[in-house]
Amino acid sequence: MSIEADGFDVPIDGYVMHLRVSELEAVAAGLGAFDSSEEGDLLTLARALRCLMPAERAPTWELAVRRFGRHKPLAQAAGEIGLDEIVARALMERFNRGLTEVPAPEHDSTAAVSSSQPPQPTPGP
Repeated sequence: MSIEADGFDVPIDGYVMHLRVSELEAVAAGLGAFDSSEEGDLLTLARALRCLMPAERAPTWELAVRRFGRHKPLAQAAGEIGLDEIVARALMERFNRGLTEVPAPEHDSTAAVSSSQPPQPTPGP
């Protein structure tokens, strides 16, 4: 795959969470194709995570891997990481909204911007 490794880095309060390609592929497969290319799907997932508040990024990704990548019910996925189902549902809704709001990398000139300058997160309800 020709994607630069930092395209999958997601900053979290002074740390960086590196998304594994295998997890990205599993989540993308669980969601179905939503971009014009496989590489675009993976980049879109990472960019959608960066749009969330920093404190929401890691738990949202863990939920996404379990829910979409491993096809577990949301309640089970939430319970496995110690979250309430209501909180988990809210995180997934914000993540799904982010997926629809992130422009496709092939059509966005800012897609090449490094992860050190993530999009501004949108506050949750």
